[in-house]
Amino acid sequence: MKIEDIKKIPIVELLSNLGFEPAYRTGGGKQCVYHSLFNTDLTPSFSVSVPKNVWFDFSSNIGGNIIDLAMAIKGCSFSSAVYWLEEQYRSFGGVSRLEFSIMGTYDETIENTLCKVSTVPLERPALKKYLSSRGILPEVSEMYCREAHYWIRGRQYYGVCFMNVLGGMEIRSQYFKGCHGTKAPSIIPVEKTGKTESCCLFEGFMDFLSYKTMEVMGDRKIPQEQPCDCVVLNSTSMVKKTLPFIKVYPRVFCYLDNDDSGRNAFEMIKGELVDKAISCSDRFLPCGDVNDYLMRKEFGLDF
Repeated sequence: MKIEDIKKIPIVELLSNLGFEPAYRTGGGKQCVYHSLFNTDLTPSFSVSVPKNVWFDFSSNIGGNIIDLAMAIKGCSFSSAVYWLEEQYRSFGGVSRLEFSIMGTYDETIENTLCKVSTVPLERPALKKYLSSRGILPEVSEMYCREAHYWIRGRQYYGVCFMNVLGGMEIRSQYFKGCHGTKAPSIIPVEKTGKTESCCLFEGFMDFLSYKTMEVMGDRKIPQEQPCDCVVLNSTSMVKKTLPFIKVYPRVFCYLDNDDSGRNAFEMIKGELVDKAISCSDRFLPCGDVNDYLMRKEFGLDF
């Protein structure tokens, strides 16, 4: 492998292969925080930026790319670290972000490159493990998600599939984020006939799954007291297309992200629905989204 390809090996995948899993994730999974690999820490102090694929250990004040990490872990030279990383990479198995980054498709909408797409019930252990790492209960993920099988440039991959109203699908795995088919909102009614008095609106399906998980867990802070139909934007760009689906409800509880995009989306909805739109984003402060809140709650971390 070339040095530039070695540097693209996902740090989080290497750590998982070595038996290290994040204490929690932030930014929708873009930042993974672990207990230090080099020191005993009470508060997780080892941070990995997934998009940049770099790390920093605050307890030791050291960081760098994956080769720097290998040298720190093994206490070895640059060339020995590269050789060790090649060996480790061969043992990973499954889908690697390296393959997607080389194709230029990681964290992108790639509907034009996906082919032979099919879905089956969610069964693959790696996908269930990914959802569990986000705090989602197995009974919730199996109820609302499917397993997508798809091909890219002659190779088969797998991901968690969440369907929308037009038959399109959001596809996620630990190292991949994409959409296949037409981008559209998703509607999840409590009953197939009729509608509930109110609905809950979410930005992404991971927040919806988190909400449902907390319903099962009996959480009293996030979920509404009464069962509600749920609507998932699947992107804040879908607000206008989603308005016809939510206007029919007397009340719309909006669980949108605590960032500029989420606030702008709520203001747009509020402008159309006026008093029918109720922001619930303060319920999961200081976290950025519902899934961040769930992971911190499940892993026993301070808010």
